[in-house]
Amino acid sequence: MKDKSYEIAINWHYIVVSVFFVAIITLLVMYIPNMREIDYSMMKCVQSVANPFPQIIILLISELGRYHFIWPMAVVSGILISQRYYLQTAMLIIFTQFAYFLTDWLKGLMCRERPCGDALAGFSFPSGHSLINMCFFGILIYLVHRHLSGFLKHFLITILVLFIILVGISRMYLGVHFPTDVLAGMFIGFILVNLYIILDKTIGS
Repeated sequence: MKDKSYEIAINWHYIVVSVFFVAIITLLVMYIPNMREIDYSMMKCVQSVANPFPQIIILLISELGRYHFIWPMAVVSGILISQRYYLQTAMLIIFTQFAYFLTDWLKGLMCRERPCGDALAGFSFPSGHSLINMCFFGILIYLVHRHLSGFLKHFLITILVLFIILVGISRMYLGVHFPTDVLAGMFIGFILVNLYIILDKTIGS
């Protein structure tokens, strides 16, 4: 019990730190007049670093990161249900759907124009790709870490972590999100992941 309580305390610590960073990023975006220019400069740096890679690869990563998780959700849910992890399956679906709602609500609240202007519909802050991918795949990382072992465990975790990072980079490379949009999305998604872990450790098996 002591070990579980300590682990939950660590997760709460991650949440507090993430909330702090989200608050700082939000304040910078809202109240620093030249933040947009700083964001543009950082975005250009990302584009310069990623430029040697074929654009088709970056477009593919961005497309794979689109937050329509019908098939991934169905596959993961099927695997979890087959192992009788009913509560974890229900929580995964609920948290991912809440991430959709939270993304739309925050975008409507901030109303930040995208770096590409009207070329793409919707607002920019936070990045929905980053937030929802972090939530969904971050929870998968936790589930893989908890239920698998050996090479497969480490391989899957590495792939999932790289995918989350690459999706965020792809959104900046394509010029549809500022770096602060991506960072805020990742931190908010990370908050949801830790809330999932806390609930699973508290009421799960």
